[in-house]
Amino acid sequence: MNTDVLSTRQVATLLGVGEATVKRWADAGEIDCFRTPGGHRKFRLRDVTAFVQKRQYQAAGPLPSALPQGAEEPGEEASRQFEQAALRGDAAALVAQLAGIRLRGYSLPHLFDEVVAPALHKVGKKWAEAQLSIAEEHVASQAVIDAVARSQPLAEPPGEPVRSDRGTAIVAAVAGELHDIAARMVACLLRAQGFEVLAPLAQTPARDLADLILRARGSIVALSSTVSAEVGEQVAMAVAATRQTGGRVVVGGEGMRKARLPAEAKLLASMRELDAEAHDAGRRRARG
Repeated sequence: MNTDVLSTRQVATLLGVGEATVKRWADAGEIDCFRTPGGHRKFRLRDVTAFVQKRQYQAAGPLPSALPQGAEEPGEEASRQFEQAALRGDAAALVAQLAGIRLRGYSLPHLFDEVVAPALHKVGKKWAEAQLSIAEEHVASQAVIDAVARSQPLAEPPGEPVRSDRGTAIVAAVAGELHDIAARMVACLLRAQGFEVLAPLAQTPARDLADLILRARGSIVALSSTVSAEVGEQVAMAVAATRQTGGRVVVGGEGMRKARLPAEAKLLASMRELDAEAHDAGRRRARG
């Protein structure tokens, strides 16, 4: 992990500021960087993480001076800390925690599975049991959405852009699905695999989704459903569209586990499974 390198753009995305701000910090010695032979600034992830943990800035809100004990290793305590920061609406703390754990060598799919997903499950359970108001649940969800968006650089191989040989990935939560955080995490991981990602996200009507698959010639289509099991027909329409594009459909979520799915739709149980599936799909497309 000590060799992971980020561009100025990636650091700006991670920290929620503009590229000019990152360059100013680097030139002032606030955050360590090095220059390529062409003069471009590059940042080691360990130096960005050190900045996140030790400094404070106002552009995206204050950052914690250090991660709480137990928050830097995937597990129950890390998930609890993540949940608490989400309930506070503290996206900066969530980003700091993900960066800190990533620095210790864990992949972002691992973090999504072992830290983010359990925390979201706890928040959802508390809301269902009326321990949280709708407003509190929305605050937590939005903080996680912001953190996932800013964590894109943590998933990407150093300097690898979108690859034309990967094709287009389409990510959506099926019609009637109000929650799209899982779909956003999927989009993050697929972008890191080099796919061009189209993400209509929540409540995508089945026919509109099928039309999008055909127009974009989708090579991989990822669908999620957290609650409703009445999704078989929608998935079948997506599968029918991918038969014409040569792509494949992968699905996930509790609703999908309860649904009657077409044989061609592959049910995945984790973000790590998705990451492996996307890698294989991209490799097959590149060979073909």
